[in-house]
Amino acid sequence: MIRLSLFILLISIGALWPTNANSSQKHNSTELQLLADLSPTSCHFSGTFSQQKNVKGLPVPLLSTGDFFFSCDLGLIWNTLSPFSEALLYINASNNFRIDDKGNVEALSGVAHYSMSKIFLKLLKGDTQYFADAFSVVLIPNSDTIELTPESSFMKKGIEHIHFNKNKDEQGNIQLEIRVMDITGQMTKVEINNISEFDISGKRQAFEQCEKAYPSPLQWCKGLRSPLHFQR
Repeated sequence: MIRLSLFILLISIGALWPTNANSSQKHNSTELQLLADLSPTSCHFSGTFSQQKNVKGLPVPLLSTGDFFFSCDLGLIWNTLSPFSEALLYINASNNFRIDDKGNVEALSGVAHYSMSKIFLKLLKGDTQYFADAFSVVLIPNSDTIELTPESSFMKKGIEHIHFNKNKDEQGNIQLEIRVMDITGQMTKVEINNISEFDISGKRQAFEQCEKAYPSPLQWCKGLRSPLHFQR
């Protein structure tokens, strides 16, 4: 099962910025700039991922790889290729599905999935204001790592902490690394690579691009376009 649990900051914001009006403004602008540096430059893109999950009680991490497609107008397809076949569809915080290798569809529910889908979709959409409002954000000293702390009691139910690193490979392509610690102490590391951006506009073009990646008989793109497709 792929589950990106979600996030706490270990460094105190108060230790970095005194609590007064001027420093608050600096704090907000600094947070927004850090988040903007993480944000994608396109609203429609695809890529590949690798995931490593450290689970308590297991001697070695769980490893998985796959590909994905994201559109601000449709949502996210997170397609695991190995060691098993499974697709997760994140349409919005309320409509999310798991599809197994036989095409069976399961609606996802619960706090963990709600939190994960909401945060991941807003991250991919580049919603910096949401993260600035919902999390404390700092750059870890002497590193390129951005660390987030949830500030709401709801988010803290599933989130321990998150680290973001955005780099470039030898060919100059963007790479994003996300390291997640959930409240059970399980660590998940996700690396996103081989990002391709699409110069398209609107839900129709996004759907057509999605179907190029995941054509029929797969019904994933239709499910993104209309969640009711999976509820018939």
